[in-house]
Amino acid sequence: MLTAATLAIGALLAWSLRALGGDSVGFALAVVWLPMTWLGTVSHVVPVRLPAAVHALRGFERDGRVYERLGVRLIKRLLRRGPLALFNPGLHLPAERTPAQLARLEQRMCAAEASHLILLIATLAVVAHAAVRGWWWAAGATLIFDVLINGYPVMLQRYNRARLRARFGAAMHAA
Repeated sequence: MLTAATLAIGALLAWSLRALGGDSVGFALAVVWLPMTWLGTVSHVVPVRLPAAVHALRGFERDGRVYERLGVRLIKRLLRRGPLALFNPGLHLPAERTPAQLARLEQRMCAAEASHLILLIATLAVVAHAAVRGWWWAAGATLIFDVLINGYPVMLQRYNRARLRARFGAAMHAA
């Protein structure tokens, strides 16, 4: 599956580059969306992990105000309703809120955060490449898509984990 998914996404990226052009807004969307779907698929087979220090919540994150000011609540509403809710059904509070279930939810949140963070950073190379070539529309569009498709999900997972810990902290540590 890993090889098939990688080949399929590589072929789709190559096709979109040829069909749309590297300086197009369409390719900007493809170069952000396709790797995200690839890593989302692959991560079911090969878990994506980052060091625990990356996932550690900082003091300014614990009350959530920073993320709320950046519009995370709106993004959360969009991702919980409609077709976008299909992408991560395992990122909701479990019906049975046992310490083990809450710990598993936090692990899934960290995995989603890791995938999106890796892609957020990797896509910045594409933004830089477009800027160096003078493709300002493509660089700007890629950056906007990257922030929306990868940056906001990172912030949302960090926001949700802070809320999860505030609400169930003692129960989570009993796992």
